[in-house]
Amino acid sequence: MNLLTYASLGLSTGGAYALVALGLVAAYRGTGVINFAQGALGMFGAYVFWKSYQDAGIPLGVAIVLGLAVSAAIAIAFFALIGRRLAHAPAITKILITIGLMLVLEAIVRIIWTNHQETVEPFLVGGGFELAGVRVQSISLLLAAVAILATIALHLLFTRTSFGHITTALRDTDLGAQSIGLNPRLWGSVAWGLAGILAATSAILVLPITQLSPTSLTTLLVPALGAALAARFTSFPVALLVGVGAGILEGLVTGLVNAQVARAIPFVVTLVVLLLIARTDMARGTREVKAVFHVGSGRIRWPWVVTGAVVILVTIFTAAGTVVDALSLTAIFGLVALGIVVSTGYTGQVNALPLGVAGVTMIVFGAVSHSGASLYLSALAALATAVVVALALSALFVNAKVYEVTIGSLAVASILQTVVFSVDWFFNGRTGWTIGDTSLFGIEISNITDPHAFAVVAWIVLLLALVLVANLRSSATGRYVLSVRQDERLPAALGIVSARSKLIGLVVSSTLWGLAGVLFAIQRGFISKGDIRLEGFGYSESLALIAFVILAGAGHLTGAVLAGAFAPGGLLSNLLSFTPDINDWLSLFFAANMIWILTTEPDGVVGQYLRLRDRLRRHRVRDDVVDPPVPGGEPGRENRKVDATA
Repeated sequence: MNLLTYASLGLSTGGAYALVALGLVAAYRGTGVINFAQGALGMFGAYVFWKSYQDAGIPLGVAIVLGLAVSAAIAIAFFALIGRRLAHAPAITKILITIGLMLVLEAIVRIIWTNHQETVEPFLVGGGFELAGVRVQSISLLLAAVAILATIALHLLFTRTSFGHITTALRDTDLGAQSIGLNPRLWGSVAWGLAGILAATSAILVLPITQLSPTSLTTLLVPALGAALAARFTSFPVALLVGVGAGILEGLVTGLVNAQVARAIPFVVTLVVLLLIARTDMARGTREVKAVFHVGSGRIRWPWVVTGAVVILVTIFTAAGTVVDALSLTAIFGLVALGIVVSTGYTGQVNALPLGVAGVTMIVFGAVSHSGASLYLSALAALATAVVVALALSALFVNAKVYEVTIGSLAVASILQTVVFSVDWFFNGRTGWTIGDTSLFGIEISNITDPHAFAVVAWIVLLLALVLVANLRSSATGRYVLSVRQDERLPAALGIVSARSKLIGLVVSSTLWGLAGVLFAIQRGFISKGDIRLEGFGYSESLALIAFVILAGAGHLTGAVLAGAFAPGGLLSNLLSFTPDINDWLSLFFAANMIWILTTEPDGVVGQYLRLRDRLRRHRVRDDVVDPPVPGGEPGRENRKVDATA
């Protein structure tokens, strides 16, 4: 097979990338929002189509129209309900709300249909033909042709019609449009409906050359984001060229190297675009710049800490084995969530790499421990790897905008999933890594031999990490980090270097994720490629954990502990384990609640508790400062002292 044949194969995936990218550009040009749920919208429409066609026996044409209509309806309904709050929300809120929609759709698919991959036979076209010695697949030509036609239609729609002029004006400011009677949500919903149709079209057409699963089709999102970034979310022709080009390059690398490396090429293209092109502010349409999450004081309330530690210790040594395992996982995921508190709550970034970094450090720890090294040396190597990863990522993230950090972290997480977590070489071939020495100060802490000791150590590590982050929050360095999370311009005028602040946050969060990776390795006792892939260390799982942190309270240390309890295998899922798919139901509940929380109470459960506590205290203060009526005063009236704290 010659290289041109491989290039023609890449036309199919390239056309799919381009169609998703066109939807991203359409949604942004119409509303000023980058829709991170674009891939999930297509995935949901593809499931509706295939289940209607294959299982229900609905005619092919009707099933395709049904899939397109469902994706469009979801997109329109979502923006109609949330669009008013998205219009002038901070950039991080827009990112997290659309990520919440993605997680909701993935969870619904897992609950209704399946979490397993399905092979789809060709249904529109099949086979191919020879052209000048080059084998051309019919599906490749179909996808490329549809992408080209969609590009022409969208370009004309947004440049030659009143719809395009109105939506472009509404994207930048809707105040003037509202004054002349235009409804921003109506026009924005139409733009999102177009994006939903394009997403479903790409997902349905690409089914015969990929597999149908809740996550496989959402991987179209990252290459599409790279193409849309190259187009600066405005040019449909550029998005088409970059998307198709990424697919063709993927096909060429398949012929020159191998398919494993080729699968990472579209994600590498996204990183290259991010480094070379994308340095524009994608937060237009934001009327005001403000911090989304209120941050806790960092003050440690030791009576509560001691009480909680005693309760956990007693539970570890008295509860059943499954509860002990759940407590261990709660502590480990609490460490990951604590890193998210630093990266999202403190520095205002949405980083999709928490579990990716934990997975890398887990592999490093396993490899070093397997070679006969001590626990201390293995842990040191793993943590050093986490710091090196943070320093390498700083080249991408410290000068990037909020959207660019999210897109870049998605690309890096996809590369890790493709060329690290799926390659036998990183797992000692098919043998895997067996964890060796697990002796800490002469005490065996292996979860296999003594789960109680391991649970105690995991909670001690989490407690120490909480104390260190609390001290960071209340220190001058912590205030330095917090200063740039809502606006970089004012701190820069005061001589504060935003890149340095972001670097500190990135190193601290990566170190915490590295610690979690070490504990994950000890907890398992053996590391293999199958465990990594089945347990889930990709960006979907990381984004789900971010949703847990948002719901618990992204600006508070207590929120990290609660998020650990919410995580898969944590204490909450253990207590609610009466149904086998409880984790999917919890993911749906938390993702939907994250959307609601971000539009009503961004500080989550902890923030609501603190507000209720302060309200009750103010009420008690008012009751305590009432004086008797002043002689000669008006009967029935009381004179209250004015209390500054009240």
